[in-house]
Amino acid sequence: MSNRRNLIRSVLLVFAVAGAVWTFRPPGEAFGQMDRSGIVGIQNDIERQLFWSLLCTCGCPRETLGTCTCGFGHQRREELREELSAGKGIETIKADYVKRFGTVALAVPPNTGSQRWVWIAPLMAIALGAGVVGFVLRRWVKPSGPGPGGGNGGDSGGGSKGKPSKEPKRADENKYDDKLDEELKALDRE
Repeated sequence: MSNRRNLIRSVLLVFAVAGAVWTFRPPGEAFGQMDRSGIVGIQNDIERQLFWSLLCTCGCPRETLGTCTCGFGHQRREELREELSAGKGIETIKADYVKRFGTVALAVPPNTGSQRWVWIAPLMAIALGAGVVGFVLRRWVKPSGPGPGGGNGGDSGGGSKGKPSKEPKRADENKYDDKLDEELKALDRE
């Protein structure tokens, strides 16, 4: 039965590692879809503010338009430059971009409505984790039963129920003390 459990655990571990590797690969690079050539030419501070607040949605590993050098990023920057030259403001352009690609296209999610969970969930997870760690530590440190020794001392010596018998423990201690004394005397003689 133990060998079967070990085999199942090993197979699950292999699948977990393979899943983690698959998950953490950048999607575009994983399938060779990104042509990452060229440079990002930011011409002024308004473009810098806009491009760094929006994400490229080509499959890059969450890169902003201010850093992504793929062809899709170049196209999006040109479209946004046209909107800026047409007189649109940064917030209007960002709102249009969100309508087109969703809130996942923002580098920093908004702190409004249901998006607040993006900010609250990690804090709740940290608090819950700290509570679990504290609970587990208290369980490890807390005595498991009555008496000053933290347990019933393996009550094998006929004591009353709930009270540990001290005689077997003292006899064992005396036996080990005597043995230690003999060993030390033997070392002194040598």
